[in-house]
Amino acid sequence: MPTETSTDYPDPSTARWAMVLLCGVVFFAVINGNMVNVALPYIGKDFGVTEGVYGWLVTGFSLAFGIFNAIHGRLANRVGLRRLYAFGVAVLGATSVLLALAPSIGSAIALRIVQGAGSAALPAMATVIIARMFPPDRRGEAMGWVLACVGTAASIGPFLGGILVEIGGWRVVFAFTGVVLVAIPAIWTLLPESLDERTEQPFDLFGAILLAGGISALLYGFNVLEQHGPGVEFFGLVAAGAAALGLFVWWIRRADEPFAHPKMFQDLRYVFSCVIAFLINATRFGTIVLVPIFLTLINEVSAIIVGLVLLPGAFFIAVLSPKAGQIGDRIGARVPVAGAIVLVIAGNLVTALTAGGHPLGPTVGMGLYGLGFAFFQSPLVSATSQILPKRFSGTGMGVFMMIYFLGGAFGVALSVTVVELQPAGAAGWLGLTEGPGAIYSNAIFALTVLAVAALAFLPFVPGHRPQPRE
Repeated sequence: MPTETSTDYPDPSTARWAMVLLCGVVFFAVINGNMVNVALPYIGKDFGVTEGVYGWLVTGFSLAFGIFNAIHGRLANRVGLRRLYAFGVAVLGATSVLLALAPSIGSAIALRIVQGAGSAALPAMATVIIARMFPPDRRGEAMGWVLACVGTAASIGPFLGGILVEIGGWRVVFAFTGVVLVAIPAIWTLLPESLDERTEQPFDLFGAILLAGGISALLYGFNVLEQHGPGVEFFGLVAAGAAALGLFVWWIRRADEPFAHPKMFQDLRYVFSCVIAFLINATRFGTIVLVPIFLTLINEVSAIIVGLVLLPGAFFIAVLSPKAGQIGDRIGARVPVAGAIVLVIAGNLVTALTAGGHPLGPTVGMGLYGLGFAFFQSPLVSATSQILPKRFSGTGMGVFMMIYFLGGAFGVALSVTVVELQPAGAAGWLGLTEGPGAIYSNAIFALTVLAVAALAFLPFVPGHRPQPRE
């Protein structure tokens, strides 16, 4: 197998400036999806619609974002990484401006779905671009800087969104993200032309439809469960989603050029890295959504205080992610990922036990979360990118990032569903939380079970720098 040399990569100065560009873009892409949560009630009030309607501003975006992570990974082989990345930035910026001017809730929801589909190219392509521009011994650190921006944006999004809503209303939240359009000229200047090398592989449209349809049906099923409880519609959606995904597995084993090559899934290191990413991201994002809700409804604190509760976690993610990437490059991902999962579980339990009480409890819990996630994201993503053979890197990382972000969407759906299905005055499952905070404590405890399950798959995480299998 040919070895990589320093001549395969751009000079360090070019790579550093490219990393600055990637960090800035991914920050706006991720924060766009988080600031909206604070603005939702104001949007509903302006358009005179209920939560079941305006909630699709988040659901539609998350669904499109997760699915198109994988689709963009496949498209990159045909249109080129740099072109697709520039397209994603253009879609994110243009739809943000249009959303700030949206005349109706219907147009806003449609624009958010388009925004999710287009901007999904950004995190998926960023990981592949880093893999192409940085040698293996520097890749984890580079991943760490980009993922530090992802974690920081995810954590401070509600805080910044609350400030913008208070200053100028919900439309300012969307207009803020439109600033990302200024990055388009820099993409053509800082990213090397070699990233636009293309192959003439056909695009598996049927496989993409099966994958998108299956995932959409399952996630929409949770929305139905939350609104109407278990019934014919819910079980029908679950059955349809499972059937579509089963057909997808059958199809990729028989198609000449499948959407996702089955050889990727023969490497159990890759498969279970995806599973761990799904479970931990579900745990974190489900809790991140619940914390602002109970702080606002039970503690009755302002949006700024909510943001301050989330800030310790954001600080740890921003400061420690690059260092975590370096550690993962040196000793492998297994040890830092194991420690990270334990910290996430601890953060979840602290938050569950203090839900509805003094805000200091959730602040400590979010701090533990941030500390754990800093040592989770960078090593795992870097190791996964090195597991994949080069010919599968675009598709494989696209599928990985799809599973990663769909884990977040699943966690949000699960957390809200558990809250809604509990009767008023429900007792705390842990026996230590009573009162109105109990239903949120129970939902966070349910999310904790997902993180505990992730520990079972740790033996498949590389304990040293991995080598791809052909």
